[in-house]
Amino acid sequence: MDTFIRPADWLRDRGAQADVVDALAQFETWSALWAGCPRGDWLLGIAERLGAPHDALVRAAIDCARIVDAGDEGRRVLDVTERWLGRAATADEVGHATRELEEAMRRLGDPASDAAARAVLAVGLAVSDRDVAAAAAGAAAESVILSSLDCGFELALRWAHDRCATAVRAAIPWDVIAACVASSGGAP
Repeated sequence: MDTFIRPADWLRDRGAQADVVDALAQFETWSALWAGCPRGDWLLGIAERLGAPHDALVRAAIDCARIVDAGDEGRRVLDVTERWLGRAATADEVGHATRELEEAMRRLGDPASDAAARAVLAVGLAVSDRDVAAAAAGAAAESVILSSLDCGFELALRWAHDRCATAVRAAIPWDVIAACVASSGGAP
């Protein structure tokens, strides 16, 4: 494949996002791209589109998701998915563990834990939908970033929400909202 089409051209022809194409345009050959691409989610997405074996995609997704802690439910999904790879568990068992993780995700409160759970969720879903595998790498990286920035991130998020709320209140004063509520039959 290295001699026929440049990776960036192949990616562009298949509708890859412009930032991915631009970042990977430096690689003239597939082997150079594979050796030098800095992002696991991009590599997994490329591997999937190139037709890499399903088991290999799921294994890579598991390995990416293992860099973060998604709690007991997350470890259960990873463990049963590994057993599925070894033909010691069924896709239904993976699906059951994945649904338990989805239920547990409703109780998560912080963005880093949510991203870690999404990484593992992608692993469980990749058993039946190979297109999802790349999301494991992206969400795992997001979890690490959010864990590192936790305090600063929360402060920045609160600041941004406060600024936006102030801007909305300035642009739409309470008397406008009160009139809207009154005209809709409610009481301000």
